[in-house]
Amino acid sequence: MGNGGAGGYFASMMAGLGGSSQGAGWAGPRFGPSARTYDEYFKAYSVAMLPGRQRDNLSYGGKIILPPSALANLSSLDIEGPWVFQLRNPSNIAASTHAGVLEFIAQEGVAHLPYWMMKTLRLNEGDPIRITSAHLQKGKRVKIQPQSVHFLEVSDPKAVLEQALRNFSALTQGDIIEIVYNSIVFDILIMEILPDVAGISIIDTDLEVDFAAPKGYVEPPRPAPAPPPTMASKLKIDLNSTTPGSSRASSAMGVAETGDFESFKGTGQTLNGRKTKGKGKSARKIEEVDASSKIIRTNKPRTTTVDELGNDRPAPAPLNLPFGHLFFGYPFVPYRAPETSANDAPHQPPSFAGTGNTLAGPSSRQVAPRAPPKPAEDKWAVKGKGRSLAEQDAIEIDSDSD
Repeated sequence: MGNGGAGGYFASMMAGLGGSSQGAGWAGPRFGPSARTYDEYFKAYSVAMLPGRQRDNLSYGGKIILPPSALANLSSLDIEGPWVFQLRNPSNIAASTHAGVLEFIAQEGVAHLPYWMMKTLRLNEGDPIRITSAHLQKGKRVKIQPQSVHFLEVSDPKAVLEQALRNFSALTQGDIIEIVYNSIVFDILIMEILPDVAGISIIDTDLEVDFAAPKGYVEPPRPAPAPPPTMASKLKIDLNSTTPGSSRASSAMGVAETGDFESFKGTGQTLNGRKTKGKGKSARKIEEVDASSKIIRTNKPRTTTVDELGNDRPAPAPLNLPFGHLFFGYPFVPYRAPETSANDAPHQPPSFAGTGNTLAGPSSRQVAPRAPPKPAEDKWAVKGKGRSLAEQDAIEIDSDSD
C-alpha cells in the first residue's frame, strides 16, 4: 500500500510516534530504511466484522486477514515466506504480539484480528494498529498454563493442543490465546518459550510442550497412609462387636448386632429341588443356667470376684501346661481291670445238651451231650525193660521224661 489512501493517512498521523510507511523493524536501532521490511498502519477490527459465517480456525487461531494491497506490497518487497508479523498498538508501546496471515480479503486499510488478539493489544473496534514484518526463530519448547480447571476434563489434552496450534504461526510470551474444543473455549497462557526471545515461529518445527497446573487448581489432600494390616483385618473380624470371634455375618462384616437380627432365616433348596426355609435361631432359645453353675456362657462376660476366691470353690487360673499335657478339668484316674481268681470263673454250660427235631418229625429223644474227645494213646507211655541187640539191658522208658 502506498502513502495515499487510508494507509498514508495513518502513516502521517503516526509520524510523531516514529512510524513510517517503509521503516525499520521493531527490534534494534534504526540505521535507515530497509527495502525488505514491511511496515504499515491499518484500522483494526475483529473477525466478527467479516461478512459470512464464523470460522473457528480464524476466531480461535493466531492469523489475521489483510487487504489485497498488502499482498502486492509483500510480493514487491521480495520477503521470504512464510510471512510472520509483529502487531503493536501505537498508543501503547508495551502491547505487542506476533501473528501470521491467513487471507488477503479484507477491505483496503482494514485488518481483521481474532478477538483474543484485540484484547491482548488493548484495541477497540476501529483503533489503529501497526503491522511490521518480522523474522522469528523456530521454537523448541513452550510452557503453557490453562486458565480454567475445566481443561483437566479433556481426555487427550496433547492431541487437542496439537490440533489447535495448527491455526497459529507464532507464539509470544505472555499472550493468552484462545482455543476451542467441543464448543468450549479455553484460555491458554504462554508462560515460557525457548529460545528466550519475544516470540517464536512454530511453522515446520518440532515443539516440545510442557503443561503447568491450571489456574485456580488446588492440589487434593494426600490420603493418609493405610494402617498396617492386622490378623483381625485379614480375617474380617469386628473388634468392636460383642462377639469378635463369631462367624455370624454381622460380626464378620463389622455390623453391630441388634436384638432384631436372626440368623438362618433365609430360604434354601435341597438336592431334589424342594425349597426350604430356615426356622432361625429363635426356634430354640439358649437355656439359662444358674449363676452358681460351672457352665460358662461365652456370650456373657464372666469375672471372678473376691467372694468366689474366699469360698472353697476353685477359681479359674491360667493353664500353663507343659508340652504334651492335656487338661480335662478333673484328676485323671487310669482304668484298672478288676482281679479275678480261678474259682470265680463263670461256669460254662454244656453245649448241644437239649432236644431237637428230625426231618421226619418231632422227636422226644434227648440228645446226649457230646463227650469230650479222648486223648490219643502214647505208645511210649508203657514203662518196662527191654533188651538191646547186644543182649544188654535197656533203660527204662518214661513218657513223662524229656
